[in-house]
Amino acid sequence: MVESRNTSSLPWRHERALLCTGITMHYVSASPSVAAKGTVLCVHGFPDSWYGYRHQINSITAAGFHVLVPDQRGYGETDVPSTIEDYRMELLCADMLSLMDVLGIQRVVLLGHDWGGTLIWNFVQQYPFRVSAIAAVCTPFFPTNPKDNPWVKMRANPGRFDYQLWFNTAEAQDELERDPRHTTLCAIRGTGERDSHAMLQHSDPELVARPPTEKGGWLVGLPAPGKLERSEILSEADLNYYTAQFARSGYFGPLSWYRNVERNWLWMRPLAGQKVKHQALMVTAGRDPVLKASMVKSLNMQTWVPRMVHKHVEEAGHWALQEQPQQVNEYICGWLKKLDLSDAATCIPASKM
Repeated sequence: MVESRNTSSLPWRHERALLCTGITMHYVSASPSVAAKGTVLCVHGFPDSWYGYRHQINSITAAGFHVLVPDQRGYGETDVPSTIEDYRMELLCADMLSLMDVLGIQRVVLLGHDWGGTLIWNFVQQYPFRVSAIAAVCTPFFPTNPKDNPWVKMRANPGRFDYQLWFNTAEAQDELERDPRHTTLCAIRGTGERDSHAMLQHSDPELVARPPTEKGGWLVGLPAPGKLERSEILSEADLNYYTAQFARSGYFGPLSWYRNVERNWLWMRPLAGQKVKHQALMVTAGRDPVLKASMVKSLNMQTWVPRMVHKHVEEAGHWALQEQPQQVNEYICGWLKKLDLSDAATCIPASKM
């Protein structure tokens, strides 16, 4: 079942669908002025919403594609299930599959960022016959190691991923929910000179450098509420929208995506060693401190994703979709226009046909 509503300020439709996974999902859709070549399903990450793709929607429709951008499970106007297990990757992928089924869409081009990138890499392995092509921004393909439990490894040596351990605590939810506006101000930022100066001006460098589990918070050491100006990549309206979205949804759902690492590994384990044979695009950002551009090489992505096209945005951080939208859009839309959408079936493993 699908419910629709128009928005007076944007040329897109806000819709809601009851999925077979038991949740109601909010999504935004937009269509080109001519018959669509296909559908691009955009999947956001943390801490974001459909709104993180606001700069991409019109460019993708101009390239001739229908666009779907859901609020993922636990975010925005989509339902927020109450148990941690409700956010395991098996169900997150099932949401996307169910949304496609409800809308009668056989195949999609997947576009993912951050956790959305992880979701689409998992989805294309589990459901290759439902994917025409795949594009990821910042998030590389992590091949599944069937012998090494990633949760055990992370707890033993988290390194720059220590924040993910912190996100597994109840205190993390309290910290982020205390002031959603301040959380957004700290979390969604560009890497330009103005943003960097504003962040450093009222931060404690020694505390910032310490791992969240050691200092007792993800935001500890960053400017206190009222001391940090809005990022230059967000307008006041953008900031207000994000604040309202997280005030509505809270952070239990978003944080629970980090709390199923072992369950996700067990689900993907039977597919260990499987390559992604679809047409693929990987867009890296030169200033992303966690999902580094160098990971494309260190993870040997070209071997695992042999049809991958790699593009790079040097002057952008993790929020490349919002920080350098023109360059990112040129890469995405240029790749979309060159896709051969007739060969998707050749990517399906024989066991799936």
